[in-house]
Amino acid sequence: MAGFAQETNAYTFFVNVVNDNFKFPLIGFVNMAKGDHKGIQLGFVNWNVRNFTGLQLGFVNTTGENLAGAQIAFINTDIQKAHGAQIGFINSATQKVHGAQIGFINTTIKEMYDAQIGFVNTALHEARGVQLGFVNTAIRESRGAQIGFVNSAIKASRGTQIGFVNVTRRKEGVQLGFFNYVDTLEKGFPIGLLSIVRQGGYFALEYGFSAFYPVTVGFKTGVEKFYTTLYIAYRPFEDSSKNRYASGVGFGSIIPLKKSFFFNPELLSFNTIEKKNNRQLTSFVPLFGYQLNRHFSITAGPAVEWSNCEEGDILLKPAFEITNFDIDNKNAIFVGARAGIRYRF
Repeated sequence: MAGFAQETNAYTFFVNVVNDNFKFPLIGFVNMAKGDHKGIQLGFVNWNVRNFTGLQLGFVNTTGENLAGAQIAFINTDIQKAHGAQIGFINSATQKVHGAQIGFINTTIKEMYDAQIGFVNTALHEARGVQLGFVNTAIRESRGAQIGFVNSAIKASRGTQIGFVNVTRRKEGVQLGFFNYVDTLEKGFPIGLLSIVRQGGYFALEYGFSAFYPVTVGFKTGVEKFYTTLYIAYRPFEDSSKNRYASGVGFGSIIPLKKSFFFNPELLSFNTIEKKNNRQLTSFVPLFGYQLNRHFSITAGPAVEWSNCEEGDILLKPAFEITNFDIDNKNAIFVGARAGIRYRF
């Protein structure tokens, strides 16, 4: 055993135990600094009782107070504040993180200020930076960006959520995903296939009529600035009963004009429900609407519609048209009209 600085310092290159402000790197299987330490801790287990400045490199790294530097290991733990980077399989800080946590599971008990990059990222208080992972959670608030498969800000999200599922109680900013849920929207809007805004959202049931599908039922959800519609459509004049039905999706926006009038552009896409020879109809419809009362409104406008099929000579044809432009035997453009009546919940 060799001693440095004080007799109580033990430096064996297997188990190293040193006192406050030991001036040499700790390189061994187990490294323990009883006070503050600066420099390098390189070993299987690195443990610093108080503040650590520098690099901890091992299998398990622990700092009892503040970290200024980097921890690289399978398990990294900082009891108070981390200024720098934690890189490993499991990274945790019980106070604040100013820097990056990069690993499979990243957890900050209080505020995370810069980035969490991993499979599961959690800020139990606030996330003020970027959470990039499969599951991102801010228990109180997210004030930056959450980018992943499932993003949740339990109390509020005041930034951007981009993922398959985005959930928050109060929202300021943009949600972009397949499913978005907001209890109260304060500012911004959700963009997705299905967006539910419980307070201040837009929910409506529509019966629509067009030259291609005289019977169309749609459910609209989102906000007036941007909503999504899911459709079921029927063509009673189709020769084959198997080809009469179609499903569709649409996106639209309601722009107020004067009093009860509004402008309502929509982009719609329908696909026939048939095993073979799928036929598609894509429509741009600049509708104009009138609000009859609190719940009911009517809309009407021209429709520019692109009919497409996988095989030639089976294009969807409208019951009536203003004009048409044949591109080839698989594509044609039709100009017609569309109208509807809506009930807003």
